[in-house]
Amino acid sequence: MPAVRPELAPDYHGGSILNLVTTLSGHFGVLSAHAEFDTPLPLAGVETIILLVVDGLGLEQLQKAVHQGVTPNVARLIGEHGLSSATSVFPSTTMAALTTLHTGCAPAEHGYLGLSVWLEELGQAVNLIRMHDVADRQPVTGASFLAAVPSIYQQISGLGVPCAVVMPEEYEQSFLTRWCCAGASYVGYPFQSTAASLTAQLVRNEEARYVMVYLPDYDSTCHTFGPSSEQAADELAAIDLTVGRLLDALPDNGRTLLVVTADHGQVDQSVQGVIPVVQSEQFRELLLSPMAGEERAAYFRVDPQRMQEATDLLAPYAAVFEADEAWEAGLFGPGADSPFRSRTGNLIAVANQGLALARRRSGTSQRGLHGGWSEAEMRVPVLAIRR
Repeated sequence: MPAVRPELAPDYHGGSILNLVTTLSGHFGVLSAHAEFDTPLPLAGVETIILLVVDGLGLEQLQKAVHQGVTPNVARLIGEHGLSSATSVFPSTTMAALTTLHTGCAPAEHGYLGLSVWLEELGQAVNLIRMHDVADRQPVTGASFLAAVPSIYQQISGLGVPCAVVMPEEYEQSFLTRWCCAGASYVGYPFQSTAASLTAQLVRNEEARYVMVYLPDYDSTCHTFGPSSEQAADELAAIDLTVGRLLDALPDNGRTLLVVTADHGQVDQSVQGVIPVVQSEQFRELLLSPMAGEERAAYFRVDPQRMQEATDLLAPYAAVFEADEAWEAGLFGPGADSPFRSRTGNLIAVANQGLALARRRSGTSQRGLHGGWSEAEMRVPVLAIRR
């Protein structure tokens, strides 16, 4: 079986979003076994840090938008402050990457390894956003064990530094939010356009010194219309306005650092590129449970006696390798002895460029996807502005 050869591997040794949050939390005294971010940040004398995460905004997408004049505020800021980048984690998806930003842990440590994973404890493949069984979509109960590590906010606030998260109000009661945002004041916004004023108010009133702002609408727009669409550009223009308004509303005393980044990027997905092989009867009879993971990075629990058959069916469309090889190669981060290894099954398929492995018989209607290891999906911007 082929070895694991990512197009762009996550750089957990200093160049990933894991290392970025390690440096930001370390500024307040949080200790970590992970390396700090290898790009210097202007942190000396900073009292307040705002981490603004634009879901789905890859470096290539931002650079294209700047070139096209979509983001004048960000273009000006890049000219004044420069632009660096980081890799996402693997898989390049919100469940894995955002959980890393919320916890300061690699996917191998926090266990949120994709949109859906096999949970040995429950004997089910579970959608981690909806918290339902992948097969019958029935709600999952008794999953408190998923909260495997403390949040970064618990760690920072434990050192006497108040924290806040500014996120959609409808997310507040989800399992993931209650776990990953523990230790932070939750400031829910009804509309993403209000995030700037709510964040600035927190800083001006000295209610929080570490603030994480999460903007999910761009990712949703890219899924619906594609990252190259005019609609995605519309959404990015709105975010550009949010960034500009936030900076204008912050105290101009040099003691606040705003860091704009993303959890992952996106790639355009054509209907023709959605491959139904996983839903064929020939393939389904090889499986012990439904497909998990992502349509660009899928996890399979295959009958151990039929691994080669499964590999042969997937090989024309994806890089296919045993899950153990991915763990040993550090694809999910340090910790090959992770207790979460069973969550990725025994076979992994990362779809080739332009392709996706259909999760359902009808395929996907999404025009933008992520989860794979292409440069576009894995490389995200890091823009640091001292205010």
